[in-house]
Amino acid sequence: MAAHREVPREKARQIAQSQALFREVNERINEIAGNFGLAEGFSIFCECGSSECQDRIELTQTEYERLRRMPTHFAVLRGHDLPAVETVVHENDRFVTVEKFGDSGVTATTLDPRGRRT
Repeated sequence: MAAHREVPREKARQIAQSQALFREVNERINEIAGNFGLAEGFSIFCECGSSECQDRIELTQTEYERLRRMPTHFAVLRGHDLPAVETVVHENDRFVTVEKFGDSGVTATTLDPRGRRT
């Protein structure tokens, strides 16, 4: 994990917007996986703040739904977390769950597709 450092507000928002885009794509992947009965294993894109990352994470439907309970939570590969805008809140052997905070957390919550469905 990188050392904690301050980032400008706009940069924190940009990171969250990038992660929210990957979350949006992963929501579509989740829908398709559900339609084809792939509840016990499917692949999503790493939801890290790098717009160039195209790595994949294998997880179950249960893990995915647990992740999506909180609009500030994202699945990233170990080492892809950005301590300046997020904290690791859960780890397993395949990925870590990070929680966004500050301006990045506000942006992530605002852009949550599940929050907009109401």
